[in-house]
Amino acid sequence: NSLQKGSNTFLEGVKSYLRNETELFNDRVKQIIDEEREADEHLVNIKYVLFRYNLIPDLSADLLELMDSMDDINDISKEVLLNFQVIKPKVDPSLIDDFGHIAKKSNKAVETLIKGVRLYLTEFRTVEDYITKTNLFESEVDTILHNVKVKIYGGQIDCPLSEKLLLDKFAEELAELSDVAEKVAAKLSVYRFKRSI
Repeated sequence: NSLQKGSNTFLEGVKSYLRNETELFNDRVKQIIDEEREADEHLVNIKYVLFRYNLIPDLSADLLELMDSMDDINDISKEVLLNFQVIKPKVDPSLIDDFGHIAKKSNKAVETLIKGVRLYLTEFRTVEDYITKTNLFESEVDTILHNVKVKIYGGQIDCPLSEKLLLDKFAEELAELSDVAEKVAAKLSVYRFKRSI
């Protein structure tokens, strides 16, 4: 739940930034900091319960690895919003929709992954559909990111190279969330396979 909240806050924060809603954006930054801390505390509690009571002994190692990997989702969400808050890149109007689409598709990748992880504990045979969907969202993000780079460096945007490099960096940061979702989905696929043996 805290991961989903963090991913949604990431998306809403990016949208607020792109719409120049400074006050709302700053609220989202505060919110993501709280959600990331809450997720970290939740992870510590889950680890404690798993170790203390030896719950699901056959899956404990895989679950812990999965949870540690998923914790990166909130870490990246927070880092991206904090970077937007501090650096304040000037996003060219022709890139605003693209940046929004990258954030939205990255959020969809995370949502789909979370559904798959939940099913892993109960109906692990159906997890592969969610893994495939997560990978599709990540692939869509890569396509949008490529198109953004073409716009940035292809002469469609008139700004100094330093600003182009900064826009490129922020586009990649937005896409990093989907990359993490894809990596966790790959681990989930391995764990699902191990569990089916």
